[in-house]
Amino acid sequence: MPTFSMFGQSLDIPAIAQHPKAITRDESAWQGHCYLTIRLTAAMEALRVHTKGKDFPGRKASPEAGAWVLIGDVIQTSSELANSRSLPTNNPHSMTAFTHVSEANLFAGCVLNIGIASAKFGGSGGGFQAEYVSGPPIQFKSLVDRHWHGRAGNA
Repeated sequence: MPTFSMFGQSLDIPAIAQHPKAITRDESAWQGHCYLTIRLTAAMEALRVHTKGKDFPGRKASPEAGAWVLIGDVIQTSSELANSRSLPTNNPHSMTAFTHVSEANLFAGCVLNIGIASAKFGGSGGGFQAEYVSGPPIQFKSLVDRHWHGRAGNA
């Protein structure tokens, strides 16, 4: 499996680099404005954290389906995860940075921008993230009860 490296961190992902890079929805979301565009060669799982479409003080609503997903090491507490992925909240250590977790199934042929989250919204950044660009749509499945906590390798 190919390894992609950025800012001293490595990520093994079934993909090939695409040139030229796809335009990103938010250049400031990426550490150093650096990201890569890849095309998946096999299916993979990711996670999406969200508020199930509900607003909270200091946190705008985020739906289950969306372009941004967590990839790489996601074995973190909720506040560490919100901080490392710079979730859009006034306080990344708040319990309302996200209220729900969904499994995101990405399929071969899916084109993504990948990179390290920048420091934003009070978060420190530093975790890998992916932004959907094109190809087969991501399928989202809500994780309920203690499902997320019980998944080996997914925290």
